[in-house]
Amino acid sequence: MTAHRLFERSFDSLPAIVAFTAGVFSSEGIDPSLRTVVDLAIEELFTNMVKYSTGSRADVRIEMTAIDRGVEVTLIDYDVDRFDVTARPDVDVNLPIEQRKPGGLGLHLIRRLLDSIQYEYTESSRQSRITFRKTGAVSQAADQNKGG
Repeated sequence: MTAHRLFERSFDSLPAIVAFTAGVFSSEGIDPSLRTVVDLAIEELFTNMVKYSTGSRADVRIEMTAIDRGVEVTLIDYDVDRFDVTARPDVDVNLPIEQRKPGGLGLHLIRRLLDSIQYEYTESSRQSRITFRKTGAVSQAADQNKGG
C-alpha cells in the first residue's frame, strides 16, 4: 500500500515530514534501521525543492511504499522548471577545501546512500518526480536458505 501526503512548500514542513515517515515505517513494518537514510534523502530533496523552485506555490506530494526489504519514496513537485538531480555532477571530495565550490554535497551524499534514484519530468504539466529506493542488506544465511 502506498501512503501519501501533501506538504506545504516550506522549511517549516520538515518536522511534519519526519513524523509522516515515522508513521509509515511503523504502520508498514519497514526496517527502522533504514529510516535515518530515508529521512536524510527526503530532507535533502525537499529542501532543494523549496530553495530552488521558488516560482511554485504548490504543495509537494510525498509517497511511500513498502517494498521487499525496504521502501520506495517519490517526491512530486508541481508547476516547476526541470531540475534533474540525477544529472548533477559529482562533487570532487578529494580537492582541498579552498578549491571546492559550495553546493552539491547533499546530493552527492544521498546518491551514495540510496540503492537507486530516478528523475522524471513532464513538460506539459511542469511536474517533477524523484523516486528513490532504500533496502537493507540481506544476510548470507538468508541467501543460502533461498537456494536450499
